[in-house]
Amino acid sequence: MGFSVSGGTVVLFLGIVISFGMAYTAASNGLELVNDAYEDSTDDELVRENTDVSIGQASNTGSTTLNVTVENTGSTTLSVNDTDLLIDGNYTSLTDENMITLDVDGNSETDLWVPGETLHIEYDYGSDPAPSRVKIVTEPGVSASAGVS
Repeated sequence: MGFSVSGGTVVLFLGIVISFGMAYTAASNGLELVNDAYEDSTDDELVRENTDVSIGQASNTGSTTLNVTVENTGSTTLSVNDTDLLIDGNYTSLTDENMITLDVDGNSETDLWVPGETLHIEYDYGSDPAPSRVKIVTEPGVSASAGVS
């Protein structure tokens, strides 16, 4: 066997080893990304299953004031800043300048809304018509709605 046959065999063997190494690395990284995404999805679903809120009261208390109380009845600690309020289907920011009161069991400085605590919202809707429905949407996407009395 001459040198050209041995040299050609070595070149082909190295090419096969390098190609396999590149393909294995790409497949391994892809599989790892898919597994990480699956774990994140599973964690998000668990948080959704453990999250629950219920509107205790939604009423007009005054000529232009909406009063809403919402209890965290699940087992997940929620963020007040990541909670959304919809009044008659219209998004209302909890940092809106018309927000009169926003507190969790009397504490207006906290962002944490732990299980068993009540979020109290007082909102001045001004000259808009009196609202008829409110909806609270939490960060995991769990919501509760009620008619305004």
